[in-house]
Amino acid sequence: MIYVKGDTEFSAWARQLQNDWRIKNEFPIGTYKNKKGESIILGNYIEKDFNKANNFLTKNIREVVAETLKNKEKGAKISKTRLYTNLLSSQPLAFNLFAELSLDLHLATKFLNRQFGKRIKEVTSIIFEHSDGRGDSEYSFDHSAFDVFIEYNSELGQKGFIGIEVKYSESLKDEPAKYKDRYSELTTDSGMFKSDSIEILKKKPIEQIWRDHLLSISHLNHKGKKYDDGFFVYLFPKKNRECQNGVDKYVKQFVSFDEHTNQYNEMKTGFYIRHMKEFVLDLKELCKDEWVDKFIERYFGNNS
Repeated sequence: MIYVKGDTEFSAWARQLQNDWRIKNEFPIGTYKNKKGESIILGNYIEKDFNKANNFLTKNIREVVAETLKNKEKGAKISKTRLYTNLLSSQPLAFNLFAELSLDLHLATKFLNRQFGKRIKEVTSIIFEHSDGRGDSEYSFDHSAFDVFIEYNSELGQKGFIGIEVKYSESLKDEPAKYKDRYSELTTDSGMFKSDSIEILKKKPIEQIWRDHLLSISHLNHKGKKYDDGFFVYLFPKKNRECQNGVDKYVKQFVSFDEHTNQYNEMKTGFYIRHMKEFVLDLKELCKDEWVDKFIERYFGNNS
């Protein structure tokens, strides 16, 4: 079974792609539990086998995953079962894309310098499912976290960060989280958003994008001033229309958004949109390791 009612065009395509990848690699099909607690066989799942860790592309990635689980932060929303069994999930995808880079910070520096300019002199660490302040009122006062968190030293000698939200087949149809006054406070104080934007930002499909961006803003403006530089990256496939529509709607809430050009100021907002396949193809120009090609084939197919 690979059909799921409610799949978008992209998620249906991606689910089929993961099923085909599973079959090609001869991984036994797995199951998931629905809301009724029933075990459902579905093609984008593999059997639970923590020792083989077939959801990850290399031995290095498997070791980074195991180390992250061993030392996961308090409150981190990492499901071991989901990580190891759901081929479609964006959580294992984040490891498949960034774990090798976390072990080669020289390559990470060269690549991220290409992506975001010379503000990044040296990448010093890459970790997963991180927030400095889960539930802390000095931050965004919720339990949001970045899928990938990168620390760097800037050309000016400042300590900086990149908070990355990774999406793959998500439709952004989830119900918004419980609203907190802290969201409006951070939004207003930042000076980045239009004065009448709050009611729009509270609603799907952009509420989660907003909260993740606010988490980045709160890290940068925290009174402890751990970071002098930093920004947020929303990383997703260009063909995921729901994600594209979401960010298109979101950036229109910025003061710097120009309706004539459909552009906004990345530097001033600290909000960067990156399309995943183009992101990885840029990495491929620097890194000829087999795992990059495996990633592209796994998540985008040979002819996509």
